[in-house]
Amino acid sequence: MGLFAKEGGVSVQKLPSGRWRAQVYDPASGKNESVSRILPGEPGTYRTKTEAKQARSRAREALGQRQSEITVGAFHERWISDPLFARPKESTNLHNLERTRGFAKRYADVPIAGVGDQIVSEWLAGGKRNATVPALRAMFNDAASAKAGRLLGSNPFAGLGLRQTRGNRDRQPPSQAQMEQMIAYAWQITPPSFAAYLEFASVTAMRPSELDALTPDAIDHREGVIHVRRQWNAKVRKFTSPKYGPYTIALVARAAQVLERLPRQLGAEAFVFTTIRGTHYTPSSRTHHWNRVRCGVGLPDMSLYLATRHYFGWYAVNELQLPPHVVAEQLGHKDGGELVTRLYGHPDAGRARQLIRQAHDSHGRVTPLRPINKDSA
Repeated sequence: MGLFAKEGGVSVQKLPSGRWRAQVYDPASGKNESVSRILPGEPGTYRTKTEAKQARSRAREALGQRQSEITVGAFHERWISDPLFARPKESTNLHNLERTRGFAKRYADVPIAGVGDQIVSEWLAGGKRNATVPALRAMFNDAASAKAGRLLGSNPFAGLGLRQTRGNRDRQPPSQAQMEQMIAYAWQITPPSFAAYLEFASVTAMRPSELDALTPDAIDHREGVIHVRRQWNAKVRKFTSPKYGPYTIALVARAAQVLERLPRQLGAEAFVFTTIRGTHYTPSSRTHHWNRVRCGVGLPDMSLYLATRHYFGWYAVNELQLPPHVVAEQLGHKDGGELVTRLYGHPDAGRARQLIRQAHDSHGRVTPLRPINKDSA
């Protein structure tokens, strides 16, 4: 073994022959490389340690110049194809590609280290591209990391202070009467499978993607449970694990009754809810039926997710008055009810006032005390 003198994450090595070899870290390969590979024409070894260190400095300078010339387009191409930067979920990788592709195309020839406030401001002008910021922030975080070779010193998409969307938090799900109206209307105008799909979702809280993939063998009538093991991932067009992993929920009586109204499916691979062609539902195949239902009852802006899973969360907290941690179990959450409280526990002002009146009136009226007459004391 030779003697290594490490400085700044690179090394200078004394060989058994007494000569010295210099190495420098190359972000392109992700490992230390001989200076002779970075600087063609350089000798492989050097007479003294000083000569080796000088050669190493020249190689580092050359690499720095090379890195400063890496463009947004070049890094983006590597970022979406190199397994080093891949996220665990394929759908996340596709999402990141979709959200960063436009930026990479527009600024393809700009050095990635040259992307600063001016370009960020130009890209976000008008506010229509704010949704691309999380993915771009992730891309530039990776560009600034050691695994990319520290291509830039700071992330230009960090700390922008943009107003974040609150998602379903401020969107009111349908009332109980509206939900029942939609279910009844669905049984009148849509295939029985979709009407059952809608009713089943509203009383079990399963995600639409999970219902798309539901098979009979996942339902245990004897134990009264549903094993949610997979979902249809429309982005990657295949079955994947549910968003937060497999979980088990309660099969309530109404959901079991819904299943009894469906034609029986044969075979373990059959799906519980199917289209008229016998295939499982997908976002595109259920959109037509859902549009007819929501428009038919006068709720054209109601989303399917809001009318099913979000409705269940609201109904369970506000009407059934179940504790958030209990509702969280049905939703497959692992946080003990924190997300239920924030997202699904809508404070229904009308319902709150009603509960206050009921609680107050249940204790009867209080007889007011008579004022004390000082003269009669």
